[in-house]
Amino acid sequence: MIRKKSKSTNYTTMIATMATAVLAITALITVYITISAWKEEREENRPYFTFQDSPQVVNHESPEFEIKFTNVGEHPAVNLWSKSIVINADLKSKPLAMDEYALVNDIPKNASATLLIELDSLKKQTVQGTVPPIFIVIVLRYEDPIIDRQFEQILYIKWNGMENGELLVTTHAEEDEKHRINEYFRINKINF
Repeated sequence: MIRKKSKSTNYTTMIATMATAVLAITALITVYITISAWKEEREENRPYFTFQDSPQVVNHESPEFEIKFTNVGEHPAVNLWSKSIVINADLKSKPLAMDEYALVNDIPKNASATLLIELDSLKKQTVQGTVPPIFIVIVLRYEDPIIDRQFEQILYIKWNGMENGELLVTTHAEEDEKHRINEYFRINKINF
């Protein structure tokens, strides 16, 4: 004798199958959210450089800028490369200086690296006691060995120069100055 399946068994099987599918989809969503949060947390821990102290301008025979960068990220930075470009704030002449530096040592969390920029081209003006304002643009490129990614930071600094032999303050460039500097780079075909 052959037994026929009842309709209630078919409904029960269908409900169980749908419940299993819903649980599987929920598990996939949970895994996706967990992995996304983990990747985001790793990204947040990347190396990041900031000034521990304001950039120092030292007046010897010509101005020298000592800029100390500190890695405030959780991960170390490796292969730090920098390019510094110094230009008059009027943006009407060629750059006063363009230098590249590379640091091969790792820079762990809370460790610092110092960049020294010498401006021999301003020697005559320094002796006279008057130096017009200048912009310093610093491009930093470095890698995070933990997440194997390269990062870039561009810093725009303004030194207000020297008047009557007195060194004036150094500040961050303002937003409109940043746009004018970038336009200057574009027109003069200066690349990073």
